[in-house]
Amino acid sequence: MKMGRDEQAVREAFRRMGPREKARYILTYYWWAILLTVTAAAVLGSVIHGRLTRKQTLLYIACLNVSAGSDLEETLRQGYLRSAGEDPKKTDVLLYRNMYISADPAEADHQMAYASRLKLMAVINGKLLDMVLMNREALEVLSAAGYLMDLSGPAEEGWIPDGMRQYLTENVVVLEDNAIEYRLNEADAYQEVTELRKNAIDLSEIPVISGAGFPDSVFLGIIANTPRLEKCADYLKYLLSPGQTETGDTEMPAG
Repeated sequence: MKMGRDEQAVREAFRRMGPREKARYILTYYWWAILLTVTAAAVLGSVIHGRLTRKQTLLYIACLNVSAGSDLEETLRQGYLRSAGEDPKKTDVLLYRNMYISADPAEADHQMAYASRLKLMAVINGKLLDMVLMNREALEVLSAAGYLMDLSGPAEEGWIPDGMRQYLTENVVVLEDNAIEYRLNEADAYQEVTELRKNAIDLSEIPVISGAGFPDSVFLGIIANTPRLEKCADYLKYLLSPGQTETGDTEMPAG
């Protein structure tokens, strides 16, 4: 394809320019192309870097109404990875912190409780939550809502360690109720159908928790729709392993 006279003249003029004139010409007439190229390169580099450095999350754990100190968090996350033979540089245990759940939050805590409940529903529906560390108040809320797995299956199933079966606790699960009708004044009284299920483990006597300084009992529950049940079973065995001793943390309830 032959060049037009104007294009040929521009190229000849550009060829005769000095280095500074060429640079000024390029910046004047091609700045948008340079900007697009730099932006595209930056985005591509970010994507590549993210894929190369992104860790694989093995388990998702939430702390509800309890707060893990730095020593306990090290045990709950990196300690488990090392015990499982995983590389902490490539894998992780994701810990949802600073979440507060209550059936009747105080006015000062209402906004935090509402935000935490929305986040909790989102991660459960997205199957991005496997286990929960919580106090009694949070346990009652999650149990009543049916979020927790029934842990009272036969021992031969083998995924609940024998050393933890003695710590299983029964809690109320609401099977059905007329809460909506009652709120809309379409029912004179609130009614519900409930049953008791062993759906949580009291960790208060497990050394890794008992030595952490929690003022009240701490419970562990497994989310009913977890797709990582095998990893949950491994984690329970890890918490019971002889290497898990007192952390020395001082823990305070959240909220």
